[in-house]
Amino acid sequence: MKQKLGLKHTILILSILVFNIFGKTWRLFPKHYKSLAYVSFINVFYYYLCRRHLVWEFTPMGFNWKLLRAAHVIIVTPLLVLLFLSKYPKSLLERIAHIIKWVLGASSVEYVVHKQKMIQYKHGWNIFWSSLIYLMMFVYSSLFTKRPLLTCFLTVCSIVFFISKFKLPIKSKHPFSRRIDMLVDSFYHSFLEDIF
Repeated sequence: MKQKLGLKHTILILSILVFNIFGKTWRLFPKHYKSLAYVSFINVFYYYLCRRHLVWEFTPMGFNWKLLRAAHVIIVTPLLVLLFLSKYPKSLLERIAHIIKWVLGASSVEYVVHKQKMIQYKHGWNIFWSSLIYLMMFVYSSLFTKRPLLTCFLTVCSIVFFISKFKLPIKSKHPFSRRIDMLVDSFYHSFLEDIF
């Protein structure tokens, strides 16, 4: 089972690479690198902010969970956004249609990935919330290079909304807990969290 999930994660990661290679999106990297860095930063921020209350997480079976996260932060999410931005149309109506198409496509793939047990949801998260995240990710990444301040404002508002909606515990850690961070992280990223 672990090897099967590891293979599925590898196929997912390689697929996004192949789509970018055939789409020749690397040519657009200089134009969109700020948006890609923004998306990666928000992804890292999610893992930092929610480290004790993850609402979704890739099932790391067959992979080291840190390596799997890094692959998604550095490769999958930025390349997904690069694919989206590489065909970004000029007119408003075409842009709206493009965003809807990408949100539906990304949500459909995630739905299949969830059914394959490659990603798990917790604390009330579901595919609806993932679809909303995709919508924000695509809209904000397209806005970021033209309107960075507006994008940052919208991002902060979104973060506050999600903190409130999913009751994320934002507390300072006890000094002793810093010494056992690896053990605590291992607990929160294993099947043990589901049992207790």
